Amino acid sequence: PTLPWEEDGENQSNNAPPLSRAPSLVIIDSIQTMLCDAAGSSAAGGITQVRECVGLFLRLAKSTGVPIILVGHVTKSGDVAGPRTVEHMVDCVLYLEGGSLVGTGRGSG
Repeated sequence: PTLPWEEDGENQSNNAPPLSRAPSLVIIDSIQTMLCDAAGSSAAGGITQVRECVGLFLRLAKSTGVPIILVGHVTKSGDVAGPRTVEHMVDCVLYLEGGSLVGTGRGSG
């Protein structure tokens, strides 16, 4: 993966126009769908692909100073989809669970 403000990169996309400046935040949703040349021909979501892509994004975040949020999904049973490798490579792991939304602002109730 290459961010569009980089001049050189592993997989520079011809579809993404270059940005005039680096963004203040990048969100990757989801890490299990990313492919990285360094991982060879392994399938997206596999341990090799996820590990290499996370490593690439970590190096990119550290070298540019741009925070990168990697979103990983869980299965219906609540397990992390794909390898749990990501949990051991990142600075913070947050588990968000969905539920019904309850309005607390004006007009609710």
